[in-house]
Amino acid sequence: MKKLFIIVGIFSGITSQQTFNIPFDWAGQNGMVINNGKLFWNQTWTSGMLLFDGSYTSFPIKYGGHTSEKFSQNKLNFLPLFSKLPDSSKTKSFFDYYRGDYLYDQIELGGDFESKNEKIEVRGFKRSHGGNTGHYLHPLGGSSPIHHSYRVNYGVERKDQKFEASVARYITKSGLPDSVENGLENDNIINAGFRYQRKFDKYTMNTYFGQFLQSRFIKHSSVKDTNYNNINRNQYIFELVTQNKTKIGYRYDSQQINILNLNRSLNWSTIYVAKNFGSLFFRSGLQLLNPDQKQFFHWLVNYNLDLGITSIVFTSDAISKPIHPTNFQKEENNNFENWVNNQLKGSLKIGSLSANGFFQISKLNIENNKIANAQFIGFDINYYFNDKWKIYSNILSQLDSSYVGGGLGSIATLGFNGEFNIFDNNMNLKPHFWVNGSSGKLSSFAFDPIRHVPFNNSNAEWIIKDHLLLHFELTTNISGVLIHYRINNLLNAFGATNDEAWVQNNYMYQKLGRMIQFGVTWNFIN
Repeated sequence: MKKLFIIVGIFSGITSQQTFNIPFDWAGQNGMVINNGKLFWNQTWTSGMLLFDGSYTSFPIKYGGHTSEKFSQNKLNFLPLFSKLPDSSKTKSFFDYYRGDYLYDQIELGGDFESKNEKIEVRGFKRSHGGNTGHYLHPLGGSSPIHHSYRVNYGVERKDQKFEASVARYITKSGLPDSVENGLENDNIINAGFRYQRKFDKYTMNTYFGQFLQSRFIKHSSVKDTNYNNINRNQYIFELVTQNKTKIGYRYDSQQINILNLNRSLNWSTIYVAKNFGSLFFRSGLQLLNPDQKQFFHWLVNYNLDLGITSIVFTSDAISKPIHPTNFQKEENNNFENWVNNQLKGSLKIGSLSANGFFQISKLNIENNKIANAQFIGFDINYYFNDKWKIYSNILSQLDSSYVGGGLGSIATLGFNGEFNIFDNNMNLKPHFWVNGSSGKLSSFAFDPIRHVPFNNSNAEWIIKDHLLLHFELTTNISGVLIHYRINNLLNAFGATNDEAWVQNNYMYQKLGRMIQFGVTWNFIN
């Protein structure tokens, strides 16, 4: 099982979406994400058929592998993609268990019940962790995990019809680092979604509905609100696809937020037309924003030029979305902000060498007032020096000083991994070494881990220093059982205590030393 979305080092890059996870703890409970060339915050996302509001859910790996592995922001298609269905009957189950320092204990259980063109998936996830300074211990005591979640997915295809649905619940009950005593976070999320497709003679009909309900309570010295914060987020999409692949659609979104000094009810509709012209995909539409009674022109252009060993992709899009509830009162009661994103990507593959790069510009404005112009450049290189061993590297640099970009300066990862067999091929070993670091972080950047918003920092004690860390992981396959052993921050694990052996990624969290963990993954079929 690929359950290593927990934390692969301090940054993990996923080339297809240029995603970097920046954890505030080694367990994956809290952190921030750089996705598609900018800081990921206040953005709606999906996990399969499940809809997530994004106001206070900006770190997907918090919710377990069953959700983070399906994380998507598919700009080319408003509709969530259908899962692949099996072509035969089979029953599969697994458990994935990790245990480590600071009371770290995590398990995910699951089962897949498959028949031809039909599948049911059941998942359960639990994470316990005290934090390296005990900050995740709940101040009211108790033995409940700091996060647990449950999910059921169902998909079926019959002749000219497809249907897929998911329902899940996510429960967080943890302490939070605070100045005098631990704060606390109690968070409950229930969400569900489905997509239905029906093919007719001259067109195909698609419809999707997703609902997200969140009730969240925070007790912390930086928070004045002593009530539960409630969010109700809905999305409905209706789309027709003609025989020549022209798409005509309508998307309706709504968001109701009830927090201290803010009871906000928004809805925005998007009417759009999309068409694929070979290498060129184009979508345009009109967004109707309420209660502001304003309109915004939405577009998305994607051009893919395939030259064999190399390819070039250009993407440009413009979209309006709600302002984060924390920033609402700072923007003269404007409810929506406008984003224009432009990205140029290139790839090259020659024999055992592959390389990918991108340049991204993201502009944010509110009522035609320019707020930020985030600029990123990044690339990754992979070299296979035989069938089973690989050296890889990836680099991401922020070229501007805007806080919405993440204040990263430059971050880089260099590593190698491979596999070999011993004991007459009865045992398979997969070692993985990697080093990652950062340079030139912006002293003016800070990220509020409670409100999930970036802001301009003027506190010298909150400045995040650069770092360079070394990590190791070994996965062993013994008769189908995977055994994992991982050490985050090798220097600290071997006794180093100087400044270079610690890392801090957020002003509210303490410096991180080592994290040693052991895991077992066991798969069962039929």
